[in-house]
Amino acid sequence: MEKSKWQKELMVFSRIVNTIVLTGNINDQYPIVDEDEDRIRGFCSLEMYIARVCELLGYSGIIFYDPVEGFHGRAGLKQKLDIIDLIEKTVEREKRDMENADEGSLNLVRRRNVQGGISLLTESIEDASRIIGLLMMNSTDPVAMVVSFSSRMSARPDDLDINERMTFMHFEEGALNSKKIRVGDINGTGPGVLSNQLFMIADKINDLPAWYYLSHPSLKNIEIPRPDYRMRGFIIDGYAENYPGYGEASEDEKKRFKDTFVGAAEGFTTQDIARVFQLARISSLNVNNVDKAILLYKHGVTENPWMKLDSDRLRDSEEQIKKRVLGQDTVIKAAVDIVKRAAMGMSGLQHSSSSSKPRGILFLAGPTGTGKTELAKALTELIFLDERNMIRFDMSEYRQEQSDQRLLGAPPGYVGYEAGGQLTNAVREHPFSVLLFDEIEKAHPSVLDKFLQILEDGRITDGKGDTVYFQDCLIIFTSNLGITRRSELNPNVRIPNVSFEEDTDYQTVHDKIIEGVRNYFNEELGRPELLNRIGNNILVFDYIREDSLKPIIAKQVNNIADNLWAEKHIHLVLSPEAEDDLFKAALSDLPKGQGGRGIGNMIEEMLINPLARFMFDNDITHDTDITVEHICKENDVSEIKARIV
Repeated sequence: MEKSKWQKELMVFSRIVNTIVLTGNINDQYPIVDEDEDRIRGFCSLEMYIARVCELLGYSGIIFYDPVEGFHGRAGLKQKLDIIDLIEKTVEREKRDMENADEGSLNLVRRRNVQGGISLLTESIEDASRIIGLLMMNSTDPVAMVVSFSSRMSARPDDLDINERMTFMHFEEGALNSKKIRVGDINGTGPGVLSNQLFMIADKINDLPAWYYLSHPSLKNIEIPRPDYRMRGFIIDGYAENYPGYGEASEDEKKRFKDTFVGAAEGFTTQDIARVFQLARISSLNVNNVDKAILLYKHGVTENPWMKLDSDRLRDSEEQIKKRVLGQDTVIKAAVDIVKRAAMGMSGLQHSSSSSKPRGILFLAGPTGTGKTELAKALTELIFLDERNMIRFDMSEYRQEQSDQRLLGAPPGYVGYEAGGQLTNAVREHPFSVLLFDEIEKAHPSVLDKFLQILEDGRITDGKGDTVYFQDCLIIFTSNLGITRRSELNPNVRIPNVSFEEDTDYQTVHDKIIEGVRNYFNEELGRPELLNRIGNNILVFDYIREDSLKPIIAKQVNNIADNLWAEKHIHLVLSPEAEDDLFKAALSDLPKGQGGRGIGNMIEEMLINPLARFMFDNDITHDTDITVEHICKENDVSEIKARIV
């Protein structure tokens, strides 16, 4: 079994530097490998993994320290030194060397720890760091010290008090003067030299003072990632015999089980994988239901609504959506194809980590009022039978640099961090949904950066440190990018890039808007990688053209009539002449490029306002038939000629 990069780095740099800071996935379990049989014998904590490496390198003693338990050893290690005795003698020697030592200096308190052994406690973390520095400088046998919770040794690494500053100065002084000790043999390569070594375990490197890790001449930061695809395979092999039904499964079933598990567990830690095994046993889910076990772990459910999509409903969906979103047949066909691909679980199959990506991605671009949001609603209703399953974010509300914290939650220690983020909370509560990010270009670039991981990995970590999964979401962006462009004469001024009157065919509109979107991400924003995540899922809407006007007007008039009948039992009818009046008004407004929204505004002005006036003046409140015979404007005021039947 080939070791991960961080494991190789740990082995190499333990010989050439004397301070190693391990960050990242530090609270996981790590495999103990039987090198002879190339298999996993078990798992251990990071502290014990470091200790085993130190044993292999030839360290005589391994000392553990954390602010709660103090200094202690660990059972199961081959210690050549009595580390408790070593620490006590080091402290006594220091006291003797101090001319004005008092009884309160460097006192140690013995107590029995949770493992049944002896721990040595100091009065402060600074005293502990001073002892660690002394051990690094004075020990006659090579010792390694493993310090846990290093991130908790200061309240603010950029604003240390005097005791916190001294803590890290003791660490640095010990490292700078660390004693080099000759040992007889290092891995069969002959006589060698080991330095007394300090291993610090921290959440992030910047949890430590910058001056400490940036100017330290003998410090190496090793970032521990979550298990990659290959390592997840080894871990699953190590646990496999404990999975329900694995022992009785055929070789094909075992292979399918592993392939499914490895792909779906993208971003999982070793402990996440172990918990899936535990859930499978509790829920009686065997090797053929591993996908359900993973779904249960991620979302708390075993049934995936995507798998229940009615094929007949999908088959007729294109025609149904065309009745709702008018004049955009090309876009609708492409959008329905993406939904069908999502329903089949085939999104991103060309990538090695396809199973971790969102179900589908749509980037809807084009002129305003052409049906982008309406298409998102129609797709939501198609998939989930209810358009309320769409979670909408108006990205104009996320213009500020810190807006990403509203989406994902503030970091620990900041006001409101315990509340979580608006996006992460919504997806955690509704893991199967359509996410609509309206007018994405209005968001601050720091917000857009967060979408890189969501679109690539299908997951993100919120401010509380919890992982939120997006694999079962359809993500839709809407945008007006490409409608305008920067002026060559004055880059601060934007001028029209497409127009209703000049760009009279769809292909021209499509090409100009695609070019505008690409220029924005590549040049203005400088995020070509985000554009790559979106891929060819950019769907361009055309302007509302003359041949779409009558169906759009008819739809909006029908909505008015339906609502009047439902609420007031009033039957509204428009004569052909009145319908023609609305058509002419809409046709004259087309060059404004306001789309369906502009038509709606026109109908409100030309029909709803005068109709309301007519009903008020004639005291019509319910149970009436009204026929509108003609609509006109007189002195800029809309009037209707109507009769009560």
